[in-house]
Parts: sequence; structure tokens; C-alpha cells
Amino acid sequence: MADTYKHGAYGQIEAVGSRVPNASRSAIVYIGTAPVHTVALADGETYPVNRPVVVNNISEARQLFGYSDDWAKYTLCEAMHVHLENKGVAPLILINVLDPGKTGHKGTSGSISKTPENGRIIIPSAGDIVLDSVVVKTSGDSPTTKIKGTDYAIAYNAEKKTITITELASGSLGTAALAITYDTVNAAGVTANDVIGASDGLGLNTGVFAVQNVYQVTGYIPSFLAAPGFSCIPSVHAALYQNSQKINGHWDAYMFVDLPLTDGSTVLTLDTAVTYKNANGYTKPNETVYFPMAHGIDGAYYHISVLAAANFQELLIAQDGVPYKSASNTDCAIIESPYTSASDAGRIYDDNIINNKLNKNGIASAAFVGGRWAIWGASSADYDQENGDSINVAETNRIMLFYVSNDFQHRRTRDIDKPMSKNDLQTIASEEQARLDALRKIGALIYGDVYLDASAVARSDIMNGDYAFSFNVTTTPLAKSLTAIVNWTDAGFETYFENLGN
Repeated sequence: MADTYKHGAYGQIEAVGSRVPNASRSAIVYIGTAPVHTVALADGETYPVNRPVVVNNISEARQLFGYSDDWAKYTLCEAMHVHLENKGVAPLILINVLDPGKTGHKGTSGSISKTPENGRIIIPSAGDIVLDSVVVKTSGDSPTTKIKGTDYAIAYNAEKKTITITELASGSLGTAALAITYDTVNAAGVTANDVIGASDGLGLNTGVFAVQNVYQVTGYIPSFLAAPGFSCIPSVHAALYQNSQKINGHWDAYMFVDLPLTDGSTVLTLDTAVTYKNANGYTKPNETVYFPMAHGIDGAYYHISVLAAANFQELLIAQDGVPYKSASNTDCAIIESPYTSASDAGRIYDDNIINNKLNKNGIASAAFVGGRWAIWGASSADYDQENGDSINVAETNRIMLFYVSNDFQHRRTRDIDKPMSKNDLQTIASEEQARLDALRKIGALIYGDVYLDASAVARSDIMNGDYAFSFNVTTTPLAKSLTAIVNWTDAGFETYFENLGN
């Protein structure tokens, strides 16, 4: 008998040599911080903290998580902007770890005196104020508290970073100065440990470990993970990797991560980035590592992992959820130039430099190729020129293996605990073969074969209801390079001289 008790549909990855039915339920999951304190909560509501939440457009994202253009403090907002506004692709699953009420995340308290003007009070520079903590009282020895929802309404403007208090009935705020108190958040107080989180092994999960709640809470498979602004911290990266394998005992996830721009106080260069990558474990087979950042034409600074993930999702949507196309060499018009540090201003990194300093060492980046800026680099992080193989040379190879495994488990769970006749087994094998054939026809695979593997399990296991199907697949190779070999020949002169004689 097998040593491991199994009850459900499972998949196992083995690294050996028309339209697909049923849309994919794969999702890109982002872990980070959002300005949830700027969102007004209804009675009984709580902030979305350590909880996977699906967002389908920027309006929904802002309503649930707030928004700030200070992406260094509120990292999830970069993903919101790039995916939902810039590219217009969705859905995203966001896991926010900033808790306005948590020690360390909670900032100082403050107070101001404001006199209503035309029934309104505007509080400037209010980006760190916890909206629901605002209390409005009359001034004097016997202050009266104004009632939110009765006397006034309150709202935050993300663009102006202001809070506006508006009276709901004429004169309800009065004309005298009002005492306003509030609490603030300290986004800088979010630590790597907060992002990493923890699990009690019994379903209570926080931070990166909350990835384990994605499938149950949202119905989406957590197939892709990213944590811009935090994945560059080795301990967070290690937690991402830990939580990317057999999530819930089933799902394999692929990661889009970044290297930091600095190692301590030392600025990383294209040469030292490779050393940092190898020394700090950014060499996992299920990740693409990006360096440096990108300076945008809008003046913002972008993590290339986010730009790549958005382009990848655009491809994913176009291909009915089948992840066989890489984000590498896809247009990224928002990029003005790669960015390592202010001291490197004026450097021009052409694609030959990117190829030889980064790509050949398993680091993806951005480059100006084909007359436009593009994501550049399709290899997994365990690739380098001396350690390349047929799988890690292209990220889509492993992503497709994960897709076949995850997709099988998601669909076949409904067959569990039902009678399984020989005809049923043959039907499953036939249906799975049809799916592989469909993947082959659209160009996602060049070979696919599936069969009931009676040799993989003992007779006693089959008697106990444990069946194994072997999937032998070959993903479609990416064109890593195309070379034009141009030779001089004298042959053309024969026709040339013949024409001169006419």
C-alpha cells in the first residue's frame, strides 16, 4: 500500500522527457499593503486584512482597498494600477497585510480645529488618517459629538489626499470651530514578518500563508504569486516559495519576483545582481526573477515583475486561460528606461547587455527591441548558460506542467467517492486525452499522451480506490533566438552579365 493517505484528486509533476473546453480558474495573487484605512466601513464590516479578495476592476479595488500613488508604502496599489487601469486585465486576488489597528501598524493620534465653510470641512494631507477613527465635536468645556450619518458624511479623496466632512442637513455642523480627532496608520511599520505571516496548520493563515485560503474563499486556483516591494526580501521570498508548492496539498504555483536594487547600502549593478541572486536563493525552478526596476514615461517607478505579470495575464485571457505564451518580448509602452539607481542616470542598457549580464544568468528584465520597449527574458530562475535544460530555458514549460496538473485536480474532484468501473476509467483517460489533443492543436503542446498507469500503484492501492493517470507531455518550445546567416556569393553575377549582353 502507499504510505500517504489520499482522498481527492491529485497531480504530480515529473520532469520527463481548437479551443480547450472549460475556462481556467487560475489566478494571479498579490500579497502586500493597501490603504484600507481610507475606506469607510459599514456597520459590522472589518478591514480586508490577511484575507484573499477578488477584484475585477479598478473601481471595485478602490472601493474595497482604497488607493494611493505612494506605491512604496502601499504596494498593492501598483498592481491595481498596472493590471486594472493600464492594461485593463482582471481578475486579481489581493491579500493585504496592513492592519490599521495592529500595534506597529497603528500610528500616532492627532487633533485639529476646523471651522465649517459652506457646510464643509476639508482636511488636507490626510493620506495617513484612519477614516473611521475621525471624531467631530464642538469646542468648549461641554463638547457635543456630531453623529456621522446623521449630522455629517465623510469621504476620502485619493487623488487630492484630502478628507471632506459634509453636513447632511443645513446647519448641522454649525458655524463655529469644531474639534476633530483621529488616528493614523504607520505603513512603514509593516515588517517582513507581517508579510510572511504564519499558519496554525488548522486553517488560520496570515500573510503569505493566506495563499492557502485562496481556493476556498474565492474559488480560484492560486496559480501565480507576486509580492512587489517585498519579494526582494530573502525571507519573504523564502516564504513565497514555501507556499507555492502543493498549496492545500494540490496546487502548484509559479512566482513573479524581484531582486532588490540595493544590498544593504550597496547599490546592485547588473554584475552584482547575479551574485546576489545566487547567494540569496533566487534560483527556484518555479519562478521568474526580474531586475532592475523600470522608470515609466509617467514618472513612476515600476517593478518589472508587475509589468510582466500584467502582460502575462493579458496573454492568459486571450488564450482561454492556457498559459503557453511568455510575457517576454511583449510590448510595455509604459517603460521609459530600466532603473537601477539615480547614480546610473545616463546609462543606456541595450539588449546585448541585458542578454549577457542578466538573461543568460536566469534574470529577466526589460529591453528596447523591435523598435519598442518590451519585457525581456523568458527563462526560469534556475537557468543559466551552464545549467540550462529543456524545461528551465522557458518559464512556460514548467507553467504548462503546473497547468495540466492543477486543471486535472480542479475538474476531477467531482469523480471522487463515486463507483469507478473499468469503463469509467477508460472514459476519464479518453476525456483527458481529448484535452491534451486540444492543447496540441492550439499550439500549447507538441505532444500529449495520457493513460491509466496500473504499474504506478500496487494492486492493493487500486483495491483501496487509488488510481493514477500518467500524462506525458512536451510543451511547445519558445524561439530563444533567430539567426540570419548572410553569405556572399558570386552566383548573381552570372545573371547580371547575361543581362548586359542583351
